[in-house]
Formats: sequence, structure tokens, C-alpha cells
Amino acid sequence: MSGLTYLNPVYPRSCPDPFALKFRGEYWCYCTGIWHDGRCFGVLRSRDLVHWEPLAGAMEPLSGDHPCYWAPEVTYDDGRFYLYYSVGNEELMEIRVAVAESPEGPFLDQGRRLTPQPFAIDAHVFVDAQGRRWMFYATDFLEHSHIGTGTVRDRMLDPFTLAGDPRPVTLPRHDWQVYHPRRPEKGNVRWHTVEGPFVLERKGLLYQMFSGGNWQNPTYGVSYATSRSVEGEGEEWVQDADGDRVLPILRTLPGEVVGPGHNSVVRGPDNRQLYCVYHRWSDDASARVLCIDPLDWAGERMLVLGPSTAPQPILRPTFEDLSAGEVLEAGASSFLCEVTARSAEPSARFGLALYGETGLLFQALLPPGLDPRVFHHFRLEVDGPEVSVEVDGPAARRRSRLAGPASRVALVAEGSATEFSGFALTVGWEDLFEDERGLLFPPLPEGREGDGRGGQGVRGHWQVSGGEVNLRDGRLLLEPGADIVRITRGPALASYCLVVNARLEAGSEGGALFFPALDAAGEGPALALGDLPLPGGFDPSVDQQFRFWKRDGRVEVSWEGRPLGAVDAPPGPTVVGLGARGGRVSFEMVRVTALGPHPLTPSPVTGRGGRL
Repeated sequence: MSGLTYLNPVYPRSCPDPFALKFRGEYWCYCTGIWHDGRCFGVLRSRDLVHWEPLAGAMEPLSGDHPCYWAPEVTYDDGRFYLYYSVGNEELMEIRVAVAESPEGPFLDQGRRLTPQPFAIDAHVFVDAQGRRWMFYATDFLEHSHIGTGTVRDRMLDPFTLAGDPRPVTLPRHDWQVYHPRRPEKGNVRWHTVEGPFVLERKGLLYQMFSGGNWQNPTYGVSYATSRSVEGEGEEWVQDADGDRVLPILRTLPGEVVGPGHNSVVRGPDNRQLYCVYHRWSDDASARVLCIDPLDWAGERMLVLGPSTAPQPILRPTFEDLSAGEVLEAGASSFLCEVTARSAEPSARFGLALYGETGLLFQALLPPGLDPRVFHHFRLEVDGPEVSVEVDGPAARRRSRLAGPASRVALVAEGSATEFSGFALTVGWEDLFEDERGLLFPPLPEGREGDGRGGQGVRGHWQVSGGEVNLRDGRLLLEPGADIVRITRGPALASYCLVVNARLEAGSEGGALFFPALDAAGEGPALALGDLPLPGGFDPSVDQQFRFWKRDGRVEVSWEGRPLGAVDAPPGPTVVGLGARGGRVSFEMVRVTALGPHPLTPSPVTGRGGRL
């Protein structure tokens, strides 16, 4: 496969409890403890998430006797960086905050204790869909059925103040979470531990990842709990793993990997694939070392494609480092681009612009009320005629429909010189089948034959052939007629990674069909679910994730990190397809990412038919 690969550990020296931050196209990793220079919290920097450079520690130790500096997490807000951390003597621990002007530091403690409990560790800040900030952290529950440490959440009134209303999120419930059968420092009670919270949201469902058990033991691992609301009604979130019927999603592999845990999550270099960043024990058990592996979902089931021990591919952007005043041919009708920018002038305007054959189509500019003198992050996603824009996160997401196809993108500014950094464009698309506005399935163009029910036609982004196609509850449902139903989608690309979440619907005896590489004549390999060498116990009625890596006339197939083989495919540009035969099949997500980088060449923006 083209592009970068990685082999765990990506940093083979001590890096316990790693937290990864992506800022201006670079990665910053912070870890527990005293660093080699005597400062607190080691700092690593990387451009690609794979090669890491150690820097100075993040902050000076506090005055007084504080031997334990644990679990740092850094957030960025309005030009400042906030380092939340735990400090104390292991028995008594509190959460504090330090501030810096740069992700490198130095961070200065603000003299504020955020938590009232005698023991509070592992702070994590989550920003919800409304832009509100919440702190999740771990604390002790001495009156619980399973005595030990669990996680809570509290509303953040500002970066230095909690509301003072911590509510339980995930309390210990299972034997796999036992820290010690008779813990001496806790009165010889059977002690459980749930710690290291990290929260993600997908399709309206919240996921709190956590580590359970004793970090020193092979039983240590990562699982998750879910909820529909961060506020809740005082009820705990629903845990996934019981340690018996359902195992943690990241756990020891006997003879290969010991004690993976305490993770954070960050977007990869392509800005779409998420990565779980975690520690595990080194081969000689002398240190907890830094590892990464893809994090994804199959339906509502969270996946970590690891812990991996062999070389793994990592998706790269198609193009990086565009300069202001240049326009870039996107190379396809669907792409994702990100950039960070600031200006020295309080009245400056800057952002991203899209161009088509008729000129300027769309501008994503810094919204009113935001200070242009601090860095702001733009995320712009184009999918055919649709565009969505986020500035500083999804809380202010804006969607529009373009008057024509966008083929070029540019960085634009007026009022003063603007500093752009971290530009990356990735060709590809992702379909979650949840757009309630109907953009995915608009009416067929007038004069088009068929309506997707036994005939042929175009429904939104997909070309439909045979059977019936419906959008239902965030899923694409295929119901074949006498033969099969097949849907295809471009743009045609020479090499790419296709990711598909699929399941058989209740009462169906047929199977899913995958067409990972179809040429202009519609020819290419057809892979039936029932023909793949899947393991015993595989359940097709539950969402399962498949990956197809197409390159150089071959398609390599895997199921949730397990290689299944390879087939021949047309060598040139191809599109992807899905199908069903003999029964109903639904697809919960489809994603295509071009394998880059590619030699796209920017040109001056002047004369492109529009300007800011």
C-alpha cells in the first residue's frame, strides 16, 4: 500500500497515560510523571502521528511535597492552552489547571483546585453539540456495591471552575475491573478501578471510553459506556463489556501485548480516521510505551483495530501546505480540507473559498464575534453539491448546497496579512445515511428512467440498479427483487481505502455483496459475505466492518483488523458498489479515502472568477 506505515510502539520509551492533541497540523503528546529534565509531564511532538520528537517537560513542579503528577490533558480555547492534571501523594489527589500560550509550554499552574474530593484524577474535557464544556474525571465510591474508583462528570463554568455537581457516569460493576482483591491501603477491601475517561459522540450517541482494572496487570484494558445525553438524570451510562460475554475492546494479547490502556483519541493525518492513542508495557516490562491504532464504529459498536503488533498503514492527506493566494485543483468532486489561521488585525476576514467552472461558489469565513488575532480551526467538507463547514468544532456547523460542482479550493484573506498553517486536503467521502433534509435521496432528474425500484436511476450520490432502496433510521436498506440490487458511487479513483459497515436484516437468508472496484463498464470483483473466510461465531445480523484497500490492480480485504485475502481488480480509476441478493441488507456507514499523497499543483488564485 502507498503512504506511511507504523509499527507499535511508535515511541519506544516511557510515555504513560498519553494524551494527544492535534493543533495547526502537528501532534502534541503529554504523559504522566516527571520528565527526563526534571519538569512535570513529558511532551512529544510529531507531524505524522508516527515519528515523535521529545521536548522539554510541560511545567515546573509545584512547591511542596507532591510526588505524583498524573494524566495530563491539554485543551485549546481562544488563544490559550489549558493543561488539566492530577497531583498529590497517590492517596490524596486533586485536579488542577495550568495555562500556556503554546502547546509546547511552559505551562504555569493557576493556583486553583478544581475538585473537592480527597481523591480525583484523570481529567477529561468534552465539548458537547451546543458548545458547552464538561469535565469527566475519576473519583472514589466507598458505599458502592463494587467499592473502588469510578468516573463522574461536572459542568465547566469556565476553564478554572466546575459547577460542583458531579454525577456518576461509569462505576465499577464487573470482576474484570478489580484493581486488588484485598487492597491494603484501602482497608483490605476488594478494590475496583474504572478510570481514564475519554468521551466521543457519533450519530447522537455519546461514548465514554475508560480503562478498568490494575494498570500493572495483564487484566488491564479499555472499554466504553454509552448515553443519549451528557446531562442524564443521575443514572449511570450503559457499559459494554462485562468481561465474560463481551470483552474490553482493547486488551492484553498473551505473548504479544501486555496491559494496553489509558487512551485518548485524535484525528489521523487524513483528518477523518480516528486513532486510539494508548500505552502498553514494553517487551521487557520496564516502561509503558506509546502506541496507536485506528478507532472506528460498526453501527453503535465501538472498535479499536488493535492492539497491533505488525506494520499497519496510516492514511495520509492528498495534499498539504497550501499557501495564501493559491488555488488548488481538488482532484475530485468530494474532499475534506482543514486549515488553521489568525491575523494581527482585529477587523481581518479570512477563511476558505470554493471555486467551480463559473467562478466563486462558496466562502467559509471567520464568523462574527470571534477574535481573528488568535488561531481558529476551519474544517470544510465537500461532497458533490453539498458542503459543510465547522469553525472551532461542530457546535457551529453550517451546511449549504452549491450552485455547481466545486473543483478548486483556496485560502483567502483581506484586511491584513493572515497566517495560515496546517492545511491538508484529503480526497474522499463518508456517508452516514442520517441526513434528514433528503439531500442523499432527492427526486430523480426529470426524464430519468426508473426510481430505484426495479429499474435504474440516480438517487442522491448513488446510482441504483434493481430492487428497492430506502433510507431508514440512519441506515441504507437494500431490498432485492428477483435478482439483486446494486448501488454504485464515485468519483472514480485509482487507489483508495473503502470502509463499509453492513448487516443482514432480521428474517433475511441472503447476503451482502461488495463491489470494491468497478470500472467504467461496471466490471470488477463481486465479493459475497458468505464467501469470505470469516471466523467461527461471526454474526451477520450484527453490524460488521470491512475494509478494502484498492491499489495497482489488487484489492486487499480485511474484517475489523483481520486480513481476509486479496482479489484482482481493474488497474485504472474505479468506483465502489454495494449490493444485496436473496434478502434485505442494510449499510450503516460507507467511507472512501484516496490513498495519497498525490502530485496536485496549486496555482495563483487571481482570475479564478471570484475574490473576497
